[in-house]
Amino acid sequence: MSIDGRQASQVTDNAPGPGSVYNLIKAALADPGNAKERHPGYRLQRLVTLRLEMDEVEIGKLADLAGIEVKPPMVNADALFDENLRAVIAWAGLWPLFEESGPGLHHHAIRPTGYLYQLDKVDALGMEAWRAYYRCMAPARQMLAASIIWLYRGRKDNTWLRRVPCTWHAAEGIAEMRRAGLLQDWAKLVVRYPGW
Repeated sequence: MSIDGRQASQVTDNAPGPGSVYNLIKAALADPGNAKERHPGYRLQRLVTLRLEMDEVEIGKLADLAGIEVKPPMVNADALFDENLRAVIAWAGLWPLFEESGPGLHHHAIRPTGYLYQLDKVDALGMEAWRAYYRCMAPARQMLAASIIWLYRGRKDNTWLRRVPCTWHAAEGIAEMRRAGLLQDWAKLVVRYPGW
């Protein structure tokens, strides 16, 4: 079964690589409770950050599961990811959490708010506002925002995601984002992520 409910085409279960992201997502789509039991302690954060270690085979399997066409090497990867990122931030109402002030083109210009980049320190009032807005969002939107932060940081984050909900089990996260209609958009960001 695919993320949007369609059958994945010719995808096998034996995905190589770190922790078999594909197998976890496939299990979570079929039965989130069973997937959580089979993969205890597997957090959504781990699922997102493992993208950095995925090879082309795993990326292809995840893309197939999500119904996303990806032909490695991705042509215009930065522009495509940037387009997806901006669209998701806009329609999910995440712009209060992000700003376009970074150096560089495409998604490199987007950074989380609440930080004084020129001084390399947290903006206390800005971070308080960031966390307050984040806490008021529905869980699926929090998961989407947290995933963008994990991609931005390339690892677990203790700056923005400190003292806010972000420790979801991966299977629960997949199920919640699917229920909210956000899972395919999340998957596009993860699959098409070219590095920040």
